[in-house]
Amino acid sequence: MDALLQFLHRRGGVARTRELLAAGVRERDLARAVNAGMLNRPRPGIYALPGADPVLVRCAATNSRLTCLSAAEHYGLWTLRKPDKVHVLRPDGMFSSERAVVHRRSWVSGQQDGWIASKADVVLHALGCLPELEALVLVESASRQGISLDFLRDRLPGRRNAGARRILDLVDVGSESLLETLARTHLRRAGFHVEPQVDIRGVGSMDLLVEGCVDVETDGKEHEAPRRRLKDYRRDNTAQSLGFAVARFGYAEIVRRPESMVSQVAAVVEARLALGGLPNSEDL
Repeated sequence: MDALLQFLHRRGGVARTRELLAAGVRERDLARAVNAGMLNRPRPGIYALPGADPVLVRCAATNSRLTCLSAAEHYGLWTLRKPDKVHVLRPDGMFSSERAVVHRRSWVSGQQDGWIASKADVVLHALGCLPELEALVLVESASRQGISLDFLRDRLPGRRNAGARRILDLVDVGSESLLETLARTHLRRAGFHVEPQVDIRGVGSMDLLVEGCVDVETDGKEHEAPRRRLKDYRRDNTAQSLGFAVARFGYAEIVRRPESMVSQVAAVVEARLALGGLPNSEDL
């Protein structure tokens, strides 16, 4: 019985009868587990642990896989929000629901009998489904994990995929967080020259160097720790001693008020350029 429960835990709490039998579980053991309340049988051919995610149970019942925004967390991909609908891959297209977004095409097979689409499918579905900036942060995180932009672009031919290819054109592999990606994109669209992750001797890596003179830092929650803040103060002081202006922004400003963030950076850049004597390129 322990082997049965361990197998189900590895499968996310849900399995089909054929998978259990193939793993050496006997039908009488399944019946005993159900009678003892250790397993549920939500529908014929499906067994689940009590408390199993109903979304996974639904995937098992409809021969679907989680994909797009619903599978991003599984792969550690950057997202701006939780999905308001479940995104599933169902190649036969038979499953439909007001609570689900159904993706019908698969490019790369996922794990056999798994409930999650392959990472490639997740990214490709996001490129064709999510709003531009949401798709951009997701695909940039995937590129950091090794997914090739050329691989993605080759699978998005034709006019109907032009929007997805435009998102790929915005990708810059230098960003180390979704906040950097968003800030960089908003600033470039405002007409600024922006270089991500520029290493400065004595300072370290600047998140975004704007117009060669303003260090824009994008601060996630990790910057709230007292020890990290002290480190930030020291590096900012060093950057300013070298002639760089420094501007820091948190999640709320970058994600919810990007226009304000851009206008503040514009003011800092204008003030720094008015001073003249820009930082020497030899410091880069």
